[in-house]
Amino acid sequence: MKWLENIIDSTLDKMVKEGILMSRPDPDMPAEMFDPTIPIDNDWKGWKPIPSVLDDSDLNRLEEIIGIELPLSYRHFLKHKHFYVLDIPDFAVNFPTHLPDKNLDGFMEWFFEFYEPELLIEKGLIYFADFQDYGLLCFDSNIKRENNEYPIVYIDHEDLSTKYHYSDNFRELITADRERGNRFIMELNEYYKKQ
Repeated sequence: MKWLENIIDSTLDKMVKEGILMSRPDPDMPAEMFDPTIPIDNDWKGWKPIPSVLDDSDLNRLEEIIGIELPLSYRHFLKHKHFYVLDIPDFAVNFPTHLPDKNLDGFMEWFFEFYEPELLIEKGLIYFADFQDYGLLCFDSNIKRENNEYPIVYIDHEDLSTKYHYSDNFRELITADRERGNRFIMELNEYYKKQ
């Protein structure tokens, strides 16, 4: 999936070049991600993206734990690079920090502790990113697709029972333009006006 690697790499290269979001206040920053070329400011330390330590066996184990197969493109995404922030063009999409974690502890927290499993995972919804601070973006595994390229739905964090279509798949999400999030909010507002 060269297209995906190119997007991730060019996004991270731009962030590094422009110094965007390249410092974090993490006392437990993995040593291999620490960037000594970025000056430390109080508790804020510079970070750099690194190749992912995850492989297919790790992701197979994760799929067994959650009981859902991940989209092929998302698997590739997780196996490509580790980062604190990935500033893709669709500014409304906030991926969680993706640090080296062969034990999958971060995923366990993400999938099972942030929201009760019966509200998402047990309904076939894989929570993988935030939509600004309004809600969640989830893969909807109830709609079967080739290579598990599920549609992506938005769920308001105050009403986890209702889902709204956000994009057809991970590729559409990660290649969306800067205004996609704004258009979605306007569409959602129009929907609620009609209710």
